[in-house]
Amino acid sequence: MRSAGVRTVNAWAYAEQQLPEAGGSADWVCTRAETWRGGGTRALAQFRTPGSAYGAVAAQAENVPACGPRDPNVLAGVLWKSGSGSWYLLAAGGKNTASISATGAVRGSGQGNLLAVKAKEGAQAGLKGTLADGRAINGLR
Repeated sequence: MRSAGVRTVNAWAYAEQQLPEAGGSADWVCTRAETWRGGGTRALAQFRTPGSAYGAVAAQAENVPACGPRDPNVLAGVLWKSGSGSWYLLAAGGKNTASISATGAVRGSGQGNLLAVKAKEGAQAGLKGTLADGRAINGLR
């Protein structure tokens, strides 16, 4: 976005998740960049594991209000491999997320803004969430 005339970049942690199998605590961070012309915004959900200096981009979207001042809600997921070699789909939503469900090759659901479901390496899953006010939210892609 450097050549698009970036006006602001904001980043904030939106969730902290205890990893399965006592893997420590991971952070979910939302980063949003906006341009001077108003269009061309980009939202990123990043996942940072314990001891990592940087987060991995778990999901991104362009020209969406998610993860911003008009709509601070965000939902994203990532496949994570535990120390024992087991794979999990991990997902996190913002503090207003009441429930999360995974569809596709990984199925599972839970109350609250965090989800951890056993998965297979390379599995593709969709994410859907419900906010505390009843509104539906989809995962960033």
